Amino acid sequence: MTTHILSYLLAGIAMLGMFYLPKLLNQRLLTTPIIYVLFGILIFNLPLDLPFINPEDNSFDRLVIEYVTELIVIISLAGLGIKIDRKPSLKNWRIGWYLLGGTMVLTIAALCGLGYFVLGLPIASAVLLGAVLAPTDPVLAGNVQVGPPNEGGEDHVRFGLTLEAGLNDGLAFPFVYLAIGLVGVTAYGAAVTEWLWWDVAYRIAVGTGIGLFIGVILSRVYFKGVEQLSEKRDTDIKEGLFMLAAILITYSLAEIAEGYGFLAVFVGAVASRRRNEKSEVHGKNYAAIDQVEQAMLGVFLIAFGGILATGGLNDLTWPGALLGMALVLIVRPLAGMISLYGCHELNYRQRIIISIFGIRGIGSIYYLAYAQNSTEGFAQIDPIWSIVNFTILFSILIHGISVGPLLRWMESE
Repeated sequence: MTTHILSYLLAGIAMLGMFYLPKLLNQRLLTTPIIYVLFGILIFNLPLDLPFINPEDNSFDRLVIEYVTELIVIISLAGLGIKIDRKPSLKNWRIGWYLLGGTMVLTIAALCGLGYFVLGLPIASAVLLGAVLAPTDPVLAGNVQVGPPNEGGEDHVRFGLTLEAGLNDGLAFPFVYLAIGLVGVTAYGAAVTEWLWWDVAYRIAVGTGIGLFIGVILSRVYFKGVEQLSEKRDTDIKEGLFMLAAILITYSLAEIAEGYGFLAVFVGAVASRRRNEKSEVHGKNYAAIDQVEQAMLGVFLIAFGGILATGGLNDLTWPGALLGMALVLIVRPLAGMISLYGCHELNYRQRIIISIFGIRGIGSIYYLAYAQNSTEGFAQIDPIWSIVNFTILFSILIHGISVGPLLRWMESE
């Protein structure tokens, strides 16, 4: 059996599993990501002719990883924006502002400090470690997010975690660029000044503006044209194609203008949802996006298991492993509790749940691959890869096992 045929077989198994497993494993200790990653580790340890995946040292592998994870995150962010029922406003989205302005900043600062003082990383690499591991993953956090559009049940916990995952790019990506800008720099003041006006102010404004504009325009085009075109093409196919086109156009235009494409996609999806927001079309659009996301996610989780099995943890040290565990068990929960202290609409149990479920995943891999592809100047990048890989694995295991019991504990109040 040739390598590419075996790869097709694994991809087919992955997609089929994403069809059956989520419902079979509902409220169980084992979750789909846990099973897929463990399956990937197992299958890549067998004497099969599977490719050696090495994004740390192989530039081609790293570029492929960057592009694949980029596409998965883009599609996931569009789905997040569509399924949020709560109208955007400073008051309605207050939980998200606490999580972004407080929890994420505290987490980045803590990880940067631990990386610099405990692991001995240079300042640029320490900032990169914090920026990469701080965001809540938009892809793997599906179990603790809101459901499809207009289905109700949008409680504060699920809404807060969904919003945090969607808006991560607005704050996490600037710190990735800060890390890139600090490589080889001695005049930190000038570098930080340029970072503030360009990577923070300009890129966030452009990403938000383009996302809002494209979201409003394309939603109008869609709802005006859907009745005229419905007789010429199957509705479900048309909706799926339109959504994919809108996602790619929004992301590309924002990136061309050097804004944040991830942020633009999320904002665009939120803006498009506000038009005819009770329409069943939004549910169909979300279903189309979700199917594509789940198919790609299943394949990538097996590949991530392959990364772990073929050297992804080779440079992991005990201090690095302890840092990853501390992030999941101490740093993120503590940062969340501190930040949400003034959020009076949440009770104590809800604050605990939100603080705990800062799930790490595919977004972290993308940020790290993007940063290394942007510059080869990061010192000790191989240990950072191992720390990130280990932290994602640890997060998948801990959060996957605890999600059911903790949500039941919250709902029992």
